[in-house]
Amino acid sequence: MQNPILAKLDLVEQQFNQVAAFLADGNAEQLQTASDSLQSLSVELAKLMQTSQTSPALQTALRQRVRTMAAGMQMLRENLSRRAAYTEQALAVVIPSTKKSTYSAGTSVYGTVGRQSGQIKFLAA
Repeated sequence: MQNPILAKLDLVEQQFNQVAAFLADGNAEQLQTASDSLQSLSVELAKLMQTSQTSPALQTALRQRVRTMAAGMQMLRENLSRRAAYTEQALAVVIPSTKKSTYSAGTSVYGTVGRQSGQIKFLAA
C-alpha cells in the first residue's frame, strides 16, 4: 500500500501539470478551476504532512519533490506575467488610451478625476 502522503503529492503534481498546460494554452476558465483545485489539494497535503510521522528518507524525498514544484511555480508565475502583459497590449490595441493633452498631466488607462474649478461651493465646520 502506498503512503498517503505520496499519493496526495502525486495528485498535487498532476494538478500542477494541468495548471501549467492550461496556462500554456491560454484557457482562462479551466486555468481558474484547475488553480482552485491545486490550492485545495496543496492545503490538504500540508495538513497531512503536519499530522503524519515519516521516516527521514521519505522526508528527504518529499522535500526534493516539493522543491522541484516550487521551481516550477516560479516558472508558472513568469509565464502568467507574460500572458498578462500580452493581454494588456492586446487590450490597448482594441481600446486605446486617450492621447496626452497639452494642458493636463495626462490620463491613466482608466480615466481621471475631473479638474477642480478653484471655487469653494460650501463650507463645512
